[in-house]
Amino acid sequence: MITDAQVHIWNANTPQEPWDPKAQSHLPDPMPAERMLKFMDEAGIDRALISPAGVAPDRDPSCAQAATAKYPKRFRVMAWFVPHVPSQWTILPKWLEQPGVCSLRLSMNEPEHKKLFADGAFEPVWQACVDQDMPVAVWTRDGPAFMEPVLQKYPTLQFIVDHFAWAVPGDKREAKMQAMINLARFKNVTVKVSSLPLVSGSPAPEYEDLHPLIKRVHAAYGAERLMWASDQTQTMGKCRGTYAENADIIRKYAAAYLPAADIQKMMHDTATRVFKWAVT
Repeated sequence: MITDAQVHIWNANTPQEPWDPKAQSHLPDPMPAERMLKFMDEAGIDRALISPAGVAPDRDPSCAQAATAKYPKRFRVMAWFVPHVPSQWTILPKWLEQPGVCSLRLSMNEPEHKKLFADGAFEPVWQACVDQDMPVAVWTRDGPAFMEPVLQKYPTLQFIVDHFAWAVPGDKREAKMQAMINLARFKNVTVKVSSLPLVSGSPAPEYEDLHPLIKRVHAAYGAERLMWASDQTQTMGKCRGTYAENADIIRKYAAAYLPAADIQKMMHDTATRVFKWAVT
């Protein structure tokens, strides 16, 4: 079985369900649940975590929750925490009581979010995650080093390094890799080995520049703390490969140098455990 730890879905832009006018869609056409399921079935993907798409105003999870209600064996929701929305702070202590929601995701790419972090304003978020035994993925293009003081303060926080630390080619790649590896000493940290075609500078289908990096992270964390995710609509929007090619980075090419049991953990078992999503 394969569990994809991140996909996005969104419905058509209508007066009843309008897109955020400031947001840019990964693809020009809608990606409703049924279309995503077709792509998943073609690629051999059994189920997926939905991260609400950016076209939804304030990352509203309604579309994702509707998909989870309709297809409970195929989808769960990794809901975004949007700090400028007052109601988010109200529901934070009971975050997991939202239908279909199994985790929290937070962006640290916006200047205002970085300032809130520096001011300590996200302390209630970390505490709520600890109190609910809830994983939190933090998406940043700057690498995960800034989270180290948080992990020291909250040793039981289930923290997910998002998008393979965004270790894209360039002069900052090694620093991001090293920061990700340094966090492996915190046993509550998991790496989302995700959006790999966009992190790679090599062509499909092998994306060969990734494999030395995957080996290093595997050596640091072990497969039990690594989970694959496609972020496939982003990959499609940037013409970086098919869904099957995305999954094959781990299930085919990494399988040439990692044990089969470790591939199973990365493609399914770790996500099942971290998100407490039992197979039924």
